[in-house]
Amino acid sequence: MKFLSSILFILFFFTIPVKSEEKKCAGMKKISKEFIKCSTVNIKEKTIEKASDLKKNTSNRTKKIKIKLSETKNKITNKLKKRD
Repeated sequence: MKFLSSILFILFFFTIPVKSEEKKCAGMKKISKEFIKCSTVNIKEKTIEKASDLKKNTSNRTKKIKIKLSETKNKITNKLKKRD
């Protein structure tokens, strides 16, 4: 049950922002070339945007982890030097 609810949450979380900021293709027929082109452009733009956000967040987190690890390493080495 938790697995199913987590999947639904993830789907809900990622689809709502995409639908809220898309260009409106509502005035076109659903099977026309223009509608399909409009929809694909919306999907492409949002995919690129989400990927760049993910890349930025990932790089920021790795930088923070590196800084924390170096600080921890320095603390440990200082304690070991004081023992000698």
